[in-house]
Amino acid sequence: MSGGRLDGFLAEAYEKAVLRSRLLSSRPRGEGVGLASSIRRALSEGRPGLILEFKRCRPGGFVAYVSPWDFIARLRDSVDGFSVLVEPYWFCGSLELLSFFASAQLPVLAKDFVVSEVQVEAYHASGASDVLLILDLVGWRRLEALYEFARRLGLGVLVETSSGSDAVEVMASYPDALVGINARDLVSLEASFDRLLREIGWAAERKPASSILVAESSIDSFERAVALARGGADALLIGTWAMRDPGEVARLRDLLRGVIDGGGRGS
Repeated sequence: MSGGRLDGFLAEAYEKAVLRSRLLSSRPRGEGVGLASSIRRALSEGRPGLILEFKRCRPGGFVAYVSPWDFIARLRDSVDGFSVLVEPYWFCGSLELLSFFASAQLPVLAKDFVVSEVQVEAYHASGASDVLLILDLVGWRRLEALYEFARRLGLGVLVETSSGSDAVEVMASYPDALVGINARDLVSLEASFDRLLREIGWAAERKPASSILVAESSIDSFERAVALARGGADALLIGTWAMRDPGEVARLRDLLRGVIDGGGRGS
């Protein structure tokens, strides 16, 4: 400190602590525009919706260091919504991050291994607009209870599945849900882009016109993004690539515009 003025890192730490304190004392509730509306706007532009994920860690390793304020500043004009890892032990997440991203006035998906209404309520109080529910984790009966609870709070829901057949069944049972297919097998943690592309294509041929199909994981190049969009994905959830090369990912919105005919998708 020089003459009562903070310098360097300490000045930045003070600034962000003040911001965090303000957000924690008046957390915005997740009742604004959700991912579904944002993705439908993207489809009307002839491109898939882009959900970019803030994820510092993953099981077994570190992904990349990007501060949340830099991530938002670099990508907020190139994204239709953020996904934020809340899970603290394997993914270095926190509820506080939800409040920070919610302050950007864009849809925010709370991503965690959700098994209880207590968790969903906490995400809502921290500013999430949407919540992830994993079918393979909770099963059909528990999915119904958690889905209904989230909807009563005003949260949108992204139901994650591991196959096209499950995705189509979820669409039939929960027409207001976004439905994702994950390239990563959550049992073995192995990912297959080829399997994802195949399952997305299978589901896209059978889904209701108004449903929104999300491709998750293994998207690490423009070519893969285009292949999934043309294969039937209405939105792309991109994590590791966005963390490691936010500058390149920021170009996707313009590069993908016009790659699909959005007239009948997600409407």
